[in-house]
Amino acid sequence: MYQLDYVPIRLANLNDYFIRYKETKDEKYFDEFLYFYEPVLNRNAQLFIKKYGLDSNRIDDLKQIFSSLLWSELQNYDSDIPLLQLIKYKVLKAWHEYVRTVCGNVHIDNDNQYMNLRKVALLHSQQPKSKPLEKVIADIAKKLNISENTVQNCIITSTRFKQNSNLDIQNQDNENYFSSSTADTEIDTLSPEEIYFKNEQREKLKTALSKLRPQDLRLIELVFGICPNCLKNKEKMTIRKASLIVGTTAEGAEKRLKKILKRLKENLE
Repeated sequence: MYQLDYVPIRLANLNDYFIRYKETKDEKYFDEFLYFYEPVLNRNAQLFIKKYGLDSNRIDDLKQIFSSLLWSELQNYDSDIPLLQLIKYKVLKAWHEYVRTVCGNVHIDNDNQYMNLRKVALLHSQQPKSKPLEKVIADIAKKLNISENTVQNCIITSTRFKQNSNLDIQNQDNENYFSSSTADTEIDTLSPEEIYFKNEQREKLKTALSKLRPQDLRLIELVFGICPNCLKNKEKMTIRKASLIVGTTAEGAEKRLKKILKRLKENLE
């Protein structure tokens, strides 16, 4: 799609193409970036297509959305943070808007409805199969602070929405491009720079957790209800109950937690 009539010299850092464009206003640097980046863009678009069960011919639309958004953001780019990092969430949001307005087999009126749909779908997928539907609806409505009628409609709609693995809010794949640890509401309210640094902090926390002994990591996971791999919320336990699982007393678990938290704080500084 992004072909050139000459063989460009590849720069060591892809972000240098944007810097040179800003310095010279020569559009060839933007074209050369797309030329070298296209294999990566193809993979990302194909992952998105597979996840949503879209027709393969949608790839050119997704690539055009990316390149148009990138060009627009490049005009005002003035940051030490790589441009691709800054626009990643904007691209995903634009692709979701494309799915919502063009690709779905049900009509979703606006972004707010789409966001509710994704959140409800995730929570619904996490419920025990033996749990009564009425209780599921009530619990989700309370957690998201929306009406039970809205939850019920979202559950019905999510079963009809044409996707392979329900909705993106579930985010089950392991590809770095889609492994966003930032909540949807944050994507809508934070600046790209804030999102970037927030994720940097979360990566530091994951690294610090990975340095803990398995038993200590398990205690953190149980007491604080946090998945050490993805940092998503899980069901919390009391220290007493968690201590039984890791094989210690409640007093011993409490003392160990203080040491663990002190160690984590030191590793994060």
